[in-house]
Amino acid sequence: MIKLQQYSFVCAPHPMQWTGAAALSVDTTSQIDAYRRKRDMVVEGLRDDFELVCPHGAFYALPKAPWGTATEFCTRAVEEHGLLIVPGRIFSRHDTHFRISYAASDTILQRGIEALQKLAREG
Repeated sequence: MIKLQQYSFVCAPHPMQWTGAAALSVDTTSQIDAYRRKRDMVVEGLRDDFELVCPHGAFYALPKAPWGTATEFCTRAVEEHGLLIVPGRIFSRHDTHFRISYAASDTILQRGIEALQKLAREG
């Protein structure tokens, strides 16, 4: 068992190497395009009310809270609008930004954008 564990932990097992090689030939263009469109929807929808750098690597955006701390902003977003957003202090020493995921349906994203716009303007 130790020998088996050693070769499956230290390096990728042979079947997984073949699986990884096969995965490299899969066309993911449609998924990439779909996430790019969702990202653009979020960035466009929030840009007038939030400082936001356009993400280029994941399906998360990190807008700056327009008032208060990110924790205060997120708390109100959850309590008043039922949004699930995460204060950036979980990922950083600063409590200025919050994280939202755009790996959701367009309907949910639009609802979230509208709620965030409203919350930002209420201050």
